[in-house]
Amino acid sequence: MGQRMAKSTMLRFFKRPGMVVATLLGAGLFMLGVGGCANYKQNAPLYHQNVLLQNKNTALQSTILQQRSTIAQLKAQLAAHTPRIATLPPRRLSEIFTLSAVRITADTAIAHLKNAKALNGFRVFVRTLMPGNLVLPATGTVTIEAFDLGIAHGSQRLGKWVFTPQQTKKLWYGNFGLNEFCFNCPWKKPPVNHSITFHLTFQDALTGRTFTDQRVIKIKNVPTMPAGK
Repeated sequence: MGQRMAKSTMLRFFKRPGMVVATLLGAGLFMLGVGGCANYKQNAPLYHQNVLLQNKNTALQSTILQQRSTIAQLKAQLAAHTPRIATLPPRRLSEIFTLSAVRITADTAIAHLKNAKALNGFRVFVRTLMPGNLVLPATGTVTIEAFDLGIAHGSQRLGKWVFTPQQTKKLWYGNFGLNEFCFNCPWKKPPVNHSITFHLTFQDALTGRTFTDQRVIKIKNVPTMPAGK
């Protein structure tokens, strides 16, 4: 009799899937709770360290966002105080010939500037070009630097020279097929080695764009060449 009642109760229990699921879920949660408490106590230092790292990461991200905002504000302030170069709009510029490259030419050498008796500077020749490497007499602000990279000690820069657009315009030589600018650059100290590196920066007066070039020039008559060189 007792066995029949137990069997009947089991059958009724399993005929109700919801009751089965609820019972199993309750048992699982109970076991998980017991095991979870034990695991939490064991791993509490690790949990605490992870929380600290997350808080630190959040603080760093907030700092980065603030710094980016500050940089953007400073850039906006600088742009507001920097006068813009007046130029034609892009559509108009596309309709005319404009500068596309600048080149230091091999004519560059040392020279007797202003009829000096001794060699006292560089004469740097620059060609301004439009697309297709065709010569275009473009004016702008020109900055020339000369370096003697063979100097082991002391400053390797022999000089820096800046020319305004007005000065540059007067230095164009179109006769005898030269078709280039010629810049007289007196040095503060003469070169020691034959290989001189020239760096050119040219800001076009028409478009405001900046072009650069760099070239190593072999100097034939170095005035202070050490013995044995």
